[in-house]
Amino acid sequence: MPSYIYLKEADLSSLDAAAGSWQALTAKYEGLGEEFSRRVTKHLQGHWEGDAADSAFATMTKAEQQYKDAATEAGRIGKLLADAHTEFARYQKALNKLVDEATSDNYGISDQGLIDDVDPRMDSQTASGTPGLAEERTDKLHSLKSRMKEILLQATAADEAASAALQRDANGKSDGFNTSVYTTLDAVEADEASQLMKKKGRLTDAEVTKLNNLLAANKNDPEFSRRFAVETGADNMLSKYNQLINPPAGTTLSKTELAELKQLQKNLGTTIGTATTSDDKHPDPAITKFQNDLMQAGQQDFNANPTESSYGLNGFQLTSSLMSNGKWDTDFLQDYGDNLIAAEANGANAGQNPDTYWSGSGTRALGSTNLGALDPMTGFMDALGHNPEASTEFLTSDSTANGEKVDHLDYLLKDRHWPEGGGYTGDSSNPSGYNNLGHAIESATTGHAHGTAPSASTPAHTEQQAALVNRLVEAVSIDPDLAHDGMQDSLGKMTAEYMPDVYRGLNGDGETESDFLPLGDSATAGLKDPHLSRFLYTVGQDPDGYAAISYGQAQYSSDLINYHFAHPDAYGLSNEATLEKIANRSGEVEGIMALGRRDSDVQESAAGDKAFNDALSTGGEYAKGLTALGIGVGTAAITSPAGGAIAGVAAEGVSGYVIDQMVSGMERDSSGQALVATGTDTVQSREAVSAQLRDAAQQADDQNSSGMNAAKREEAVNRGAEDGYGYAHDHVDDYSRAWTGGAE
Repeated sequence: MPSYIYLKEADLSSLDAAAGSWQALTAKYEGLGEEFSRRVTKHLQGHWEGDAADSAFATMTKAEQQYKDAATEAGRIGKLLADAHTEFARYQKALNKLVDEATSDNYGISDQGLIDDVDPRMDSQTASGTPGLAEERTDKLHSLKSRMKEILLQATAADEAASAALQRDANGKSDGFNTSVYTTLDAVEADEASQLMKKKGRLTDAEVTKLNNLLAANKNDPEFSRRFAVETGADNMLSKYNQLINPPAGTTLSKTELAELKQLQKNLGTTIGTATTSDDKHPDPAITKFQNDLMQAGQQDFNANPTESSYGLNGFQLTSSLMSNGKWDTDFLQDYGDNLIAAEANGANAGQNPDTYWSGSGTRALGSTNLGALDPMTGFMDALGHNPEASTEFLTSDSTANGEKVDHLDYLLKDRHWPEGGGYTGDSSNPSGYNNLGHAIESATTGHAHGTAPSASTPAHTEQQAALVNRLVEAVSIDPDLAHDGMQDSLGKMTAEYMPDVYRGLNGDGETESDFLPLGDSATAGLKDPHLSRFLYTVGQDPDGYAAISYGQAQYSSDLINYHFAHPDAYGLSNEATLEKIANRSGEVEGIMALGRRDSDVQESAAGDKAFNDALSTGGEYAKGLTALGIGVGTAAITSPAGGAIAGVAAEGVSGYVIDQMVSGMERDSSGQALVATGTDTVQSREAVSAQLRDAAQQADDQNSSGMNAAKREEAVNRGAEDGYGYAHDHVDDYSRAWTGGAE
């Protein structure tokens, strides 16, 4: 493995020169061959006959072919060396960039590649007196170490591949030139990884490590991933993966070995996902065949050890467990999901629910590694969660199973029995498959992958996405039990990113309020009461759902205030009246949420307050991403007459400031009122929202003067929030009486 200092200081000019020299040999050998043909072979033709002539001409023909083969080998070696130079130069550049970044931010790097924080602030009172500084520095240190490890890993894989390629003798014992020399390191590495996957028998620890390193270094490379998938084949890939995660009974794995296999699962899944997308721009029959073979292997049982009693998983289970990693092809996921539902429908018709069907009536079980998952629907949901286009398409479409139409969302949300337990989900910390369904819903409705925060590049909501949100809100309103344990956090994040629609939907007089609550290019979800209030009340009973919506309300109201201060004529009311109207809607959202929290089973438990407050604390990273949305997805770049082109930054600053105060624990505005309610008292909750809105109004006024003094801003906020909380109580009281059966 190339050391840190070796890669950093390596002189690659000799390698570059060698590549040029080998490539130049191509023309020289070709010239020698042409000269030999002209001066010798052609010169003798027609002037020499007989057995001796025939033998000589045969030798001359062979010599001419040798010149051609020599030219071919020289050219291919030249290309290989040039590719190696390009790869090493890229890794060296990445390493030097990391070094510059680290040293400029007061991180030191030794000649052994060890990174330490040498910021003088960490040895003073500054760190303890600056909220979040120590945590921020630690996170950056871990990031630098991880990135350096990745760079050195990639350089190692390239170095070993170059060595293997140059030592390879494709001609065996032949004395001729080697015309099948590799021309790229990707091809070498892909073939090496493929040979390991196709090896008969179990891999040694060293071979598992080598396979893991090859995949880790190339998992996002389309050329490598395509060649690896095609050369390995679907059956070989699934069979070896099944064998790797299911060692023989009685095998005891060390923590290091288990960690290696877990990493291999991630790297292999990402690699195969990359392979399925490698032909997105240009259809590739080989990749199409690989995908079809994966699909056909779905019902096939793979035996991890044919010499003993059968054990292992089937094709759907193996493929789905890999799908939890990487981004898989959209069309493939659609077809795969259709086949998966069809398989379950056949099982259901045979009297089996998913628990029994996927356990093979007890014949299938996870091996000692506990890798994989018995319920393949969980991994498939995660794959949708990583691909917004695919998740939106799948959850808004239907298929045919057993001759009957199956609406995908209804099946997954209402009809399907989701097996419970870490063995079924592949994640003991999330034993409910509804958690995975939530990942798919989150991706399908927001337009960005689950596990990533929204950003300025998050696309505007489409009509398809918005309609899905409307459908989900209505479904949960009619049957609150559909907000299953494990998916409320995703429902909360969905709601947070549709806050303009929530504010519009709570408007009782039916106005669209496009001037007051602009959507930009986003489609409207058309949310309406009573469904919206019931939905907010239900999701607000879960700590994670509550936290996400609270942060979404804080972000949206803060940037909305700044927008109207910057555009006082946008709605036609005075700034004071507009501020009161925003506070009214904010109070209504938070009031409904507060009532949901008050009435939740979680809150009534001994650790109720802690559960909700912990959720607010851990939701901070997601909340910071919300600040990039401005006053709605697709409208973050709305400009201010005062700010011009920098208005987008200014707008982000208002909500960013408020959320930073909430996240960091500096939960007080200038009046001394907490910005976050830490209990179930609705009066305290209202005062917290008023404090948050006052803080936002002050920040917005600093950027775009409203003409109001602090007292007027406070009066408008308090009046609006109090009325909003009153409406919230009315909504919950009215709708709860008509809840049964969805009556309105």
